[in-house]
Amino acid sequence: MGAVAGVEYTTGAGPPLRGGDPCGPGGLPDRSRELARGAERQHVKPAARRWALVLGVALLVVVLGGGRWLALETAERAWAATIPGGSAYIAERDFARLVSGLLLLTAVTWATANLLFVYRSIGSMQLSRRLGDLEIVEAVPQQFLLAGTIGCGLVGGFLLTLGTGDWWMYAALSSRAPLFGVADPVLNRDLGFYVARLPWTERLRAFAVLAVSATTAVVALLYVGIGWLRFRRWLPYANAHARAHLGLLLGLLAITLVWGALLDPAETVAGLHGTLSQRALDLRLPAAPIVAAFAVAAAGASLVWGLRERPLLVVSAWGALCAAELIGFTVIPGPLPPPGSHEALAPLADTALASAQRRLEGIAFGTPAPMERAPRGFAGPEAAVATLPIWDAARIMATTAARPDLGGGRATPVSAALAAHSLAGRPTWVVAFRPALDSGLAPRRPPDWAALHRGPGARARAPLAAVEDDSVLEFAAGATRDSTTWFGPHFDEFVVASPDTWPAFRQSGVALSAWWRRIALAWALQSPALARRETDGLVLLWRRDVLARLRQLAPFATFDEPVPVVTDSILWWVTYGYLDAEAFPIARPVDIDGRWLRYSRAALVVTVSATTGDTRFHLAPGADSVAAAWATLLTPLVSPLDSLVPAVRAQLPFPRRAFRAAAALVGRWRSDTTPWTSRLREPFELTAPAWDEEGTTGSRLWTAQGFEAGSTFAALVAGTMAPSGPQLFVWRPKTAARLPPLLLGSPNTTAPGMLRIWSVAGGLFSEQARFIEPAGGAPPQGIDTVFLSWGERRGQGRTPGAALRDLLTGTGRPRIPGDTSLAGRWERARRLAAQASAALAAGDLAKFAQLYRELEQVLGVGRRKLAPVPDRH
Repeated sequence: MGAVAGVEYTTGAGPPLRGGDPCGPGGLPDRSRELARGAERQHVKPAARRWALVLGVALLVVVLGGGRWLALETAERAWAATIPGGSAYIAERDFARLVSGLLLLTAVTWATANLLFVYRSIGSMQLSRRLGDLEIVEAVPQQFLLAGTIGCGLVGGFLLTLGTGDWWMYAALSSRAPLFGVADPVLNRDLGFYVARLPWTERLRAFAVLAVSATTAVVALLYVGIGWLRFRRWLPYANAHARAHLGLLLGLLAITLVWGALLDPAETVAGLHGTLSQRALDLRLPAAPIVAAFAVAAAGASLVWGLRERPLLVVSAWGALCAAELIGFTVIPGPLPPPGSHEALAPLADTALASAQRRLEGIAFGTPAPMERAPRGFAGPEAAVATLPIWDAARIMATTAARPDLGGGRATPVSAALAAHSLAGRPTWVVAFRPALDSGLAPRRPPDWAALHRGPGARARAPLAAVEDDSVLEFAAGATRDSTTWFGPHFDEFVVASPDTWPAFRQSGVALSAWWRRIALAWALQSPALARRETDGLVLLWRRDVLARLRQLAPFATFDEPVPVVTDSILWWVTYGYLDAEAFPIARPVDIDGRWLRYSRAALVVTVSATTGDTRFHLAPGADSVAAAWATLLTPLVSPLDSLVPAVRAQLPFPRRAFRAAAALVGRWRSDTTPWTSRLREPFELTAPAWDEEGTTGSRLWTAQGFEAGSTFAALVAGTMAPSGPQLFVWRPKTAARLPPLLLGSPNTTAPGMLRIWSVAGGLFSEQARFIEPAGGAPPQGIDTVFLSWGERRGQGRTPGAALRDLLTGTGRPRIPGDTSLAGRWERARRLAAQASAALAAGDLAKFAQLYRELEQVLGVGRRKLAPVPDRH
């Protein structure tokens, strides 16, 4: 029946058989209609195209990712070369990558190893699918299972390390743990342990707990899915392989809990679980070793269950451990008070511990021992009126911005600061500018690349001096040798300049010399124009914003807003860098910029030249051993305080965050229980006579804040930076004094200014202005009225001079009605009430406030209390 087939085999048509014939197997006769040969026509080409596509995509990812990393690394190293001590910045980046890499490697190894242990227990995995009425069962290839296991391990390790990018800072400080030479009174550990070693140890412990607990849960679920772990009557039963694996994991988890129980006393004393209370000292600290013993027992029971199937033993041990943790750390001692609560701010009941608490709080926040006396005041009100400023920084900037001619048409004010040295004996402010292109006030049409990065709009004009001349502001050119500023707050864009025109940039700018460097910088900054040939030979000024620059160099610190300081005809941007921590022994937290901190100290003084960008880090006056440890780690980036320019050091203000903390602590340390309140949330600055100390002459910058107890003036807290370090004064007048009534403004025309308080001839002196300030955010148009008070005297006028004359001539004394009879006082009060009601109906709040104060004086409101206050026992 036809031709006989030559060869027939079960492998199907197409694949050849091995044989001795080098030409391969023979085909079927032509009468087979070439059915066998048709299957060989497309055998290799699709696979080759697929592998070429995969290889091309992988190569593209490597080139893009690796090229981007190489460009960023080249740009960072080129920029670091322009910073004095920039080698420390490179070492800092390398150490950060090392710590992150070790954590990632550890997490990936741990997760992958445990998943591989589960993978080895799986013989095969089959997947079923239905095709019509047919059920097809397919075995998953082992290489797919292995690849999936390794991939899940990589993903799990990556997830475990999320949020650990800043852990290198804790590791670095722990490697050079500072020594304070002061021990806490509870555990007798040096304070450096709580600031440096405890945070790093706690993070490692938390990382271990997370890794072990997450792995235990995932592995247990996998064994349940496989069927090797099951529960009967709430008791776990498993085969030997799964039981050994889970027993080891449970033992490791118990060991991490032992670690946590041993650390709990230090964490409790440091405030990591809440503010330390006397109840926690008496009950929680003794419970820690008991919980640790239960955790050791749970670890032993877990290992025994892994070797021998004792489910009741492991369940009982872990149940006892959970009960011990709950009772010992939560139920008996109770929850620790959260920061900001009344219990958290209360002192400890033990007298010795309360005294140690006050001493350690002073160390934690760098608060010097306050001197219970008035700061050096003015000899008379004339000197006070001539020296005390009336304006504030916000109104100075608003007034400057309202005059475009002051910015030269291409700059807007960015900062204003009170100068330590005045012009013509009047309060003087330094006003600095930023480019209009960076301020958002540029023309509507987007500027081209040259205008944004090379044109005159990329830089700002020199600073101005704003002098308070009676009731107006007079502007004068700042005493600087350079007419242009290139660095400052909100200088957001990079700039390309010619070193021939600006020779100082040869050291502070990144040279665009080699083609590969230009390409790397263009890739890093996403600006292809930098790679063009016409930029060859120019210099790049990068990270011109002061805060962004400092945060890049010192990410472990937080910085104040920089203030402009002019010394030796150079404009400097000066700011303080602070080291913060949430752990410090027995210290109560202080609210600083919305964060409750137990440790915050001014550690660094940083100066940045507004012209060249020369950035210098120095240890701050009064820096502690933590700051010294960071200075050692970042040598030569951080220099000693002695290397700070003397003229800049003489104009250093008191650190603002440190002053807020000091004011809060002074309010806590006082013996009376009447709450203190401040009319202004923010402290004020002024220039006043320097403190009597060797090397101090003339005037210095002071930071102060006044407090009231009810309606009576309570205290003036003032701080200044003396040559020996920060000085703090707390002045409580011996005679009862009152601040002037709260100044109100009209919502449509006027607004009250800042109230400043100081000592004048031993008496309390205050100064405040009401500004002509239209509604809608318009800049102030001048001063409406100046209000002065000195003891019981009052004065007011359109100008400071007029208010001073009113104060001295006696017309500003509190007015007393001529008819002091009850009927006469009642008639005058009735007329004042009617006038006040009419003023309120007309919307004149200023007149209403004045009439209301007179009404209070007539009725004697606030002169005495309605009932005596009972004695406190």
